[in-house]
Amino acid sequence: MKIDVRNMYTTYAINPLALKDTRPRLSWVVETSERRKKQSAYRVLISSSQQLIEQNEGNIWDTHKIESEDNYCYYSGEELESFKRYYWKVKIWDEKGEESTWSKTSFFETGPLNKSDWKAKWITKRDLKTFYSAGDFSTEKFKHYHAAYFRKTFEIKNEVQSARAYISGLGFYELYLNGEKVGNNVLDPGQSEYSKEALFNVYNITSFITEQNCVGVILGNGRHLEQFGYSKPKLIIQILLEYVNGEKEYILSDESWGSSHGPLQENGMYYGEKYDGTLEMPDWCTYHFDASNWEEVEVTEGPNLRYQNMPPIRVTKILKPIKMYTLKPGVFVYDFGQNFTGWVKINVSGPKGTQLKLRHSELVNEDGSLKTNTLRKAEATDIYILKGEGKESYEPRFTYHGFRYVEVSGSPFVPTIDNIEGRFIHSDVEKVGDFYCSNELINKIHKNILWGQLSNLHSIPTDCPQRDERFGWMGDAQLSAEEAIYNFDMSLFYENYLQEIKLSQKEDGSISDVVPAYIKLYPADPAWGTAYITIAWYLYKYYKNEKVLSDHYESMKNYVEFLHKSSENNLLKKLGKFGDWCPPGAISPKKTPVEFTSTWYYYNDVYLFSKIAEVLGKEKDAQHYFELSENIKKSFNDYFLKDYGYESRMFGPVDRLISQTSQILPIYYNMVPNDKKEFILEKLINNIVEHQDSHLDTGIVGTRYLFDVLSENGYPDLAFRIATQESYPSWGYMIKEGATTVWERWEKLEAGGMNSQNHIMLGSVDTFFYKYLAGISLEKDGWKKARIKPHLVGEERFASAKIKTIIGEFQVSWEKGENLFKLSVVIPFGTEADVFIPKLWNEFNLKEERELLFDNEQIKDFKERNDIKLKEYNEENIILNLGSGQYYFELEKK
Repeated sequence: MKIDVRNMYTTYAINPLALKDTRPRLSWVVETSERRKKQSAYRVLISSSQQLIEQNEGNIWDTHKIESEDNYCYYSGEELESFKRYYWKVKIWDEKGEESTWSKTSFFETGPLNKSDWKAKWITKRDLKTFYSAGDFSTEKFKHYHAAYFRKTFEIKNEVQSARAYISGLGFYELYLNGEKVGNNVLDPGQSEYSKEALFNVYNITSFITEQNCVGVILGNGRHLEQFGYSKPKLIIQILLEYVNGEKEYILSDESWGSSHGPLQENGMYYGEKYDGTLEMPDWCTYHFDASNWEEVEVTEGPNLRYQNMPPIRVTKILKPIKMYTLKPGVFVYDFGQNFTGWVKINVSGPKGTQLKLRHSELVNEDGSLKTNTLRKAEATDIYILKGEGKESYEPRFTYHGFRYVEVSGSPFVPTIDNIEGRFIHSDVEKVGDFYCSNELINKIHKNILWGQLSNLHSIPTDCPQRDERFGWMGDAQLSAEEAIYNFDMSLFYENYLQEIKLSQKEDGSISDVVPAYIKLYPADPAWGTAYITIAWYLYKYYKNEKVLSDHYESMKNYVEFLHKSSENNLLKKLGKFGDWCPPGAISPKKTPVEFTSTWYYYNDVYLFSKIAEVLGKEKDAQHYFELSENIKKSFNDYFLKDYGYESRMFGPVDRLISQTSQILPIYYNMVPNDKKEFILEKLINNIVEHQDSHLDTGIVGTRYLFDVLSENGYPDLAFRIATQESYPSWGYMIKEGATTVWERWEKLEAGGMNSQNHIMLGSVDTFFYKYLAGISLEKDGWKKARIKPHLVGEERFASAKIKTIIGEFQVSWEKGENLFKLSVVIPFGTEADVFIPKLWNEFNLKEERELLFDNEQIKDFKERNDIKLKEYNEENIILNLGSGQYYFELEKK
């Protein structure tokens, strides 16, 4: 049997080093070139040593042969031990009962599974220098601290077999060992509700250990500030040494550590950073450094700790400027040609004490000078003071900027374009999707969305990367979630975010619009609060994560009950604040009542929660909340459905223009009474085509669902026309005006105010490209079945997409010629797909790999095979059911 079992995941991660689950999910992906193959059984082994697993001995757990088509299982052996490595592998049987070889061995390590496993103490620097940002931030409430340096020396007792460092430094930290930085993460740990829980990281430091060692840590502010309810930066670190003789030793943060200030001084996410090279302490984190003038640390209290199992923030791309110019002597501007998040690394040389200033912005004025209006109060300025020792390089540590342009002033020489490079940083989520088509505008929109999405993944889903905000607004998060899942592996990122939502929840069940709740905005607008239910449901649908549903079930139920208690006659009239945010020409919704979107999301959350209860086998809850959703639907229609369509705000006695969003939302969920469906759809289409000249008039909520509604109800060509508009309001208009990401508003606005040039909430259109242009959509949870239905719209000549899922990679590629249509499909092992081949001509031949399936349009002539089954034949499509494998179809005009 030519089957390869690979891509082994433990709770959605590859070889995690500090597993937090005592009953981890073990999953695998199977690859084969054969068609219509699926798994019938599996066997998993877990061993305590490499030697035992190689001998096929599962001394920890042996499932033996389990009859199942699922490519995952949950560990159910004896309780796992803290700080231990486990090895595992799997084999499977196919539908014919043929057995595969064993997979390669994977492993996972447990970390501190119990609170008592943390033996280290939280420490902080006793006397920290303070500074204040300019403007309205120059008050005691907005106090920041200079970076703090910490060090500790230790010697080993024997030969070290393995060494791990478990560390959390709030707000951000960098870890050093024997003069070298450990790992390539930046801005660690991820942001969290620090008063309740902080994230910790773990590093394999075995290769760093020598006989005499020094561990060093630099701490920066991040969001761990009094402004958000916290205190001074603090550190906890626990190094575990395991010797070859079996002995263990801990190196712990405690009173024995020393601390100091150093060259890294002012630092803040909005402020920027100041680094004085003249104050550098060479070899400060090496064993023989003279630290006699370092002061003792202070032991302090700290929050509970949770393993940061999501991908860390890293530098993922290096950008070179496309242009450099000067405004006046000593002032130079670099244009990177792309709005992105991160910082720049600059290479310089000059006299000791020379001060370089680096200012960042998304925009420039007509004369080329920086336009910083969209930054609002964020200073976004980095300062480097040269140490004067020949060639020097500098890049920040504890800040980041959203920018395209950098102004460098104070340089002692005329720099070149090669003196500087941009560092693109974001949560390093794996790219799993790819899309390309014959329409270059669509490709540019897709590219802008990718840049915008990654720019707003910084351990939490942020709203913007440049101004004095960058919060985890839940509306932005939930509206872009499906788009993000098509493009990136978001499983662990969103699982972490759900935990932050749970931590933000009050006893009454309410949650904040912003999570973590650095600003307390309770209760959330229902279109924002829905992120809890909606993202949890996506994690189940796309990643088959039942555990996240059970872990958050009671908290989600409390939120749904909060909505219920806040309702009046099954309507939510008082919780809404934002609604269909940012429609064309406004910030607040113009035509769509806020209570309309609030009540619709109330229905959404109750209905989805009934499905969640059903998945978890909670039949009584499932029935109760489904009935409640039906009652909400009835009340929604009784109250909002008018003679002219669903309720819209009218701006005068002759105003007859309806709200597009008000019609879109009930169509999306099939809430419209049967006798009104055609009428409501006609109202929507008429408004778009006749009154808006085939443009949308939706805010972030309506835009999210518009393309699904049009495509699923027979108007994919109109959806495509909207997506490819180049006049206002449209994504094409943004691009014509120079956008390289997606704007916060439909308008070209560059003054002060709410007009970020890098937002993601309007990036939801990207799902239209995958689901309808290329045609890949999910039919059964966990991708156990897909729908492949390309929509041949406009003048599109070809489109292709691929998506790496938890079950394997789907690929679709189609090409349309005058007399020939080609479709290539790849379906992963263990799943199936209904494939829609459009009937482009009355008379045609259909072939698969040159074998004739149809020799005319009569269904009786279909040459059915085991791997290709005819499911349906209608006026528009030939619908085939395919199992796993690669298929090449040609539809040729006769």
